Amino acid sequence: MRRFILASHAYMSKGIKTSLELILGKQDNLSVYCAYAEGEPFFKPLVIQEVEDHPEDEFVIMTDLLGGSVNNELLELTTKGNVHLVTGTNLILAMSILLTCRECDDVAAAIRTCVEDAKTGIVYCNDSEIDSDLDEL
Repeated sequence: MRRFILASHAYMSKGIKTSLELILGKQDNLSVYCAYAEGEPFFKPLVIQEVEDHPEDEFVIMTDLLGGSVNNELLELTTKGNVHLVTGTNLILAMSILLTCRECDDVAAAIRTCVEDAKTGIVYCNDSEIDSDLDEL
């Protein structure tokens, strides 16, 4: 089974999950961890425990910020053969990963494609060329 984890500073991951479920429906294999948020437990041991509780499963962990403490705390999990870690997560990337990686054979290649595809969704909309591209939609 493939499992997905969203981990972010504060409540960003909960917001992404809520948005994902509005668009895609309930996501049973998606866990959320809110780091450093009031009332939330420290996320790292919980993520590690989830991975250790399911050694036969493959995990795709999505974090919010390259070089940020959430991502840095989870980097050690990449030494496990069943964990993929991707950062810079936004709604478009998370949605793409969930849709593409759920049942694909080569998760690493799929993640790389999702990351490249998500980059095209980051746009400064005031640029005139963007306006004409949007008109065609």
